[in-house]
Parts: sequence; C-alpha cells; structure tokens
Amino acid sequence: MNDRDREEQVRGADPGLCGRCEHVQRVPSSRGSTFYLCRLSFSDSRFARYPPLPVLACSGFVPASRQEGT
Repeated sequence: MNDRDREEQVRGADPGLCGRCEHVQRVPSSRGSTFYLCRLSFSDSRFARYPPLPVLACSGFVPASRQEGT
C-alpha cells in the first residue's frame, strides 16, 4: 500500500477503479477534497466527467502505467 492509498483510506474515500486508472486526473479543491476527472469524457460521451464514486466497473479502465511521483 502506498502513501496515496493510505491517505484515501484514512479519509474514507475509495474511488474504486478511478484511483488506479490511466485516464484519471485528480483535481484537488481549495477545501481539501479531491475530485476524479475522467479524461475519456473529453472525447467519448459515454464517460461521465466526474463519475459517482466508487467506480466498480468501467469499460474504459486502463491500469495506470506511470509510477508514483511522475
């Protein structure tokens, strides 16, 4: 478990698949919340811009290939 996973678990926020998807963009708010923007929504209307969490199934899910901190 990495630091981000621990932080989300402590806050009680489980984004489901979005937390591990290549297409997600985390958008922090000034009030301390984190929103999960699906970048697939820009080109495909089947995907919600900010899907209700946790996402348990998604046809656009691609495991993130980038490493922490990059």
